[in-house]
Amino acid sequence: MKFIIKYLPFAGIIAINSLAIAGRFRLENLKPFVLIISAVVLLNLIIAIAVKVKSYFNYGISGIVILGAFSVFFVPSLGQIYLENVITALYVGLFSVALFPPLFKLDPFTYEFSRKNYPEAVTQTDQFRKINIIINYIWAALFGSCIVLSTIKYSHDGGIQVIISSIVPIVLLLAVGIPISRKFPAVLMETTQGKQLHFESIKDLFEAMPFGLNKGLAEGVDTIIQFHLTGEEPTDGYLIIKNLECTYTEGTHPEPKTTILADSKLWLAISNNEISGDQAYINKEYSVDGDMTILLKLGELFGPSSEPEENVTQKPKEIDFEYKTFEPERIKKIVVFDGGPRNSKFSKTTFMVKHFCRGAKSAGAEIEYIKLKDMEINPCTGCYTCWTKTPGECIFKDDMADLRLKSRKADLVVFASPLYIYNVTGIMKNFLDRNVPNLKPYMLIENGITRHPHRYPEEPEQGFVVFSAAGFPEVDHNFDGLKGMFRCLHSHSELSSLMGEFYMPGAELIAQPVYGERRMRVEQACFDAGEQVVKTGKIDKALMAAVSDVETSQKKFQEQADYFWESLDGKGSYLKSAPKLEYTKDV
Repeated sequence: MKFIIKYLPFAGIIAINSLAIAGRFRLENLKPFVLIISAVVLLNLIIAIAVKVKSYFNYGISGIVILGAFSVFFVPSLGQIYLENVITALYVGLFSVALFPPLFKLDPFTYEFSRKNYPEAVTQTDQFRKINIIINYIWAALFGSCIVLSTIKYSHDGGIQVIISSIVPIVLLLAVGIPISRKFPAVLMETTQGKQLHFESIKDLFEAMPFGLNKGLAEGVDTIIQFHLTGEEPTDGYLIIKNLECTYTEGTHPEPKTTILADSKLWLAISNNEISGDQAYINKEYSVDGDMTILLKLGELFGPSSEPEENVTQKPKEIDFEYKTFEPERIKKIVVFDGGPRNSKFSKTTFMVKHFCRGAKSAGAEIEYIKLKDMEINPCTGCYTCWTKTPGECIFKDDMADLRLKSRKADLVVFASPLYIYNVTGIMKNFLDRNVPNLKPYMLIENGITRHPHRYPEEPEQGFVVFSAAGFPEVDHNFDGLKGMFRCLHSHSELSSLMGEFYMPGAELIAQPVYGERRMRVEQACFDAGEQVVKTGKIDKALMAAVSDVETSQKKFQEQADYFWESLDGKGSYLKSAPKLEYTKDV
């Protein structure tokens, strides 16, 4: 019934046009028919208003029919023009329907059709309105073009003229208007910035999610997310995201990649950005089984189309350093000096080095791994005895004599140290200081650099690689001290040259399940570097950059780190036992 009410005015104006053509536009002969058709259209309009059938097309075309009838009976000169150009009048009505409502802050006519395909939570958003207004004005331009096309003189033959002037506008609408209406909204959905949607219920949330997928960020995402929600709105359902499309299905999927178990009220608050999902997870307010890395992407995948500038992940800068290369398969013996105080279970620096060694070993290298914390290494006293009284020998009879010998015999030395106060650990610094006996006290100037010559110049040149992990999320300004020291070692050494640097910022994150993908990328990069340095005698900078990429923004990192420490109440516990300083005011 509503369909007939909505589109009866179209039938009416087509009937008037057909009668006008058949009667060759004779005004007096057509008056009775125009009166009857107009009366039916007017009655239909009254019924539409009474039963609240809201259709701009109904109102617009009804208005054209009624005004046309008025002109036929009361302004014959205009009535004749109307009957000779009924199709043009139709497009005038359609143009008015598209042009005027938004100008008066009313909903665009496209709402009549687009609302059917989206849940209410989506149709009430500013983004949805923006998209509809853009499409609305595209249609207004098309209808305006149809007005012009329907009035152009195509033929002197009246019958042919009517046929062509009717067909050409229709071809335009079918060839341009329909494809735009089908495909353009998806493009606009990605390019127009919408506000964060607010949902009143879990039902609204899941109905809207398939339409809110940010396709610009969904490239390559292929996952199934199962939700088991309890509480006020118990819900079992799952999302499938694949090929830049998202679907939601009620029920339980047999093989989900990720399963989220949460209270429905909590999950609704997280989705509405009323509660931090990261904080809730750290506080164990909900749980996740399976692949947890999707949690890092979930908010962005269904969030606004663009982010504030400070939230954008900053990629590491291009490495501007010329590292040493050797001929392929020259490196056969590798010694690792690990200066970290933690064991391999907790050390992120050791984590990197272990995978580097795994790659090097797979390529045939012989590796010796030395934990310096387990060695007896006295601090250097600066007595210069190793340069004067006993050249090449230190006053301390500890493990350093053997460690220096192992270092000299290696084709590649690996220095591993977590970042401590922007440099190496005290353990590693002691070790480096105690390598002075390997140098002679004389001065050697080369390329404008003054350095000490090597005590054993007959030994072959060797390479060295540096590994370091830190808590802060940036490489720049945090690793500068450590990097500068090892690059000085490179520039001031006769026989030892830097082949690669692996600096991992935000290192504590890789222990978290949600950062599993990053952890695997770091593993693979370190493994490939170890294999590559043995097989080819060099290390690609891309592998170093992969380790340095923290893959999160500074703001996001700060939030997650603060939530973690807050969950431990670290600050409160620390201050509880911290000594308080007393100050006296100046008199």
